[in-house]
Amino acid sequence: MFGLFIYYGMIGLFAIGILSSIIPIPTEPVVLGLLDAGENPELVFMVLITGSILGASLGYILGKYELRKFMPFHDHEKEKRMQKYFQEYGGFLLLVSPWIPVVGDLAPMVAGIENYDTKRFLIIISAAKIIKGIGIIYISIKVINWWTVFIK
Repeated sequence: MFGLFIYYGMIGLFAIGILSSIIPIPTEPVVLGLLDAGENPELVFMVLITGSILGASLGYILGKYELRKFMPFHDHEKEKRMQKYFQEYGGFLLLVSPWIPVVGDLAPMVAGIENYDTKRFLIIISAAKIIKGIGIIYISIKVINWWTVFIK
């Protein structure tokens, strides 16, 4: 499956960047494959974070305007407590969410459902995706360098 994304190069990376922020599909194999094929690390980084931030934003919008309709809150007091809790700790959750497998992909949707401030969401999720993108690129380059030592 990842071979298809690698085959399409930067378009494939952009697509998986969007998809991985909505459904649990890892981007790491595609990044590793593209870097191993000789793609420019800076370009891979820019495409990766652009797709990831866009995907997280789509998840946020989906949560805020669509999923919220399907989540009936009969206890308005409980709903307000949940929103208050997310307002206090949601920033931290969003910051670490890209590193949490499966559950982390749902954090932008939860932020939307809990009506988290849009500007704060964009700032925090952008920082989180940039940090993760740097980590993925760095580790991928190290793995490729390490691997080539053993192949030669």
